[in-house]
Amino acid sequence: MPYANAATNPNLAASPSINVGFNSSGRYTPFTMDTGSVGIVATQDAFQPAPEAQNLGPGQQYFSSSGNIAKGTWWSSKENIYDASGRLVATADVPVLQVTSRACAPNARSCRPSKHPTGVALMGIGFARESRQQPRGKPAYNAFLNLTSVATSGGAPQPLPGGWRNGYVVTASGVYLGLDGANTQHAGFVKLRPNPAYSTPTLPEWMPAPMTVSVNGVSGTGTVLMDTGVGIAYLTPPVGSSVGPLAACPSTGLRQCAPNGTVVTLYLPDQSAPVAVYSFVVGQSDNPLRPDDVVMVNGSAVLLNTRRHFLGGFDLIYDEADGFVGYRWTGNASGARGGMNAAADVALP
Repeated sequence: MPYANAATNPNLAASPSINVGFNSSGRYTPFTMDTGSVGIVATQDAFQPAPEAQNLGPGQQYFSSSGNIAKGTWWSSKENIYDASGRLVATADVPVLQVTSRACAPNARSCRPSKHPTGVALMGIGFARESRQQPRGKPAYNAFLNLTSVATSGGAPQPLPGGWRNGYVVTASGVYLGLDGANTQHAGFVKLRPNPAYSTPTLPEWMPAPMTVSVNGVSGTGTVLMDTGVGIAYLTPPVGSSVGPLAACPSTGLRQCAPNGTVVTLYLPDQSAPVAVYSFVVGQSDNPLRPDDVVMVNGSAVLLNTRRHFLGGFDLIYDEADGFVGYRWTGNASGARGGMNAAADVALP
């Protein structure tokens, strides 16, 4: 399914979007497809509950990258997912947070409070995003994991076929719903640890994807988040690494970014037996995997939020059914920037 903005966004200058409508209206709106959160979040101009919808109570969604806190009411809903040409290709059944106000967390990076916000249309499809700030970031709120029908080639949506494997493949130009041998070939897979606290018999949840990251030659283990919802990378570096004095971020002007020349190398899942590897230098202009900004974040756990330009060199595969994350080198970047371990080039496990 090509993104709604695929034709106008070839270099991922903006986040990918998916056309989404609700209930039986026949109308749809481009929603940002966000692998860094879970749940559909929309203001009243993009979503209105159906007359028979169930009020599921008040709620909020916190976005740590910006500091925005979307507040409103959760409603039961049915989703219609359209391709870029407006053809209905899938339906889903998950709640929607209708946003009626926006607050800002302390020290928010990019946020303006509003009592009557508009223009919010975001569909979070990530995994392992539960937190105190996102208590409903569970698989049951992920539309891509709760499909009720999908279209065959050129046809109308039909109930999910037998043997359906829950998951998706995120590429630079579109997304595959459901997994099979064809759309997962030539990928390397990493087994995820289960998260029983948020798993159900029909919708298992998994822990974040592991990684080793090296910053200016000093390595540490932690977790990685490939986040299509943001244009800025966020890095909590290994203990003992140094980037020198922080620089002003081009996007905000705040002095919290890694300076030009900082070398970052990512090993997935680890440095001893990586499935995939890539590297970038902050300020480097000829690498499609390079973030424009790398915001340095204080924290006790090593973390890299890669931003959407991870898709400049890799496809991302999430196998929710059996708990694998997969990476597939696309060849869009130079082999000197990254690639796959040839021994890890396999189809769906």
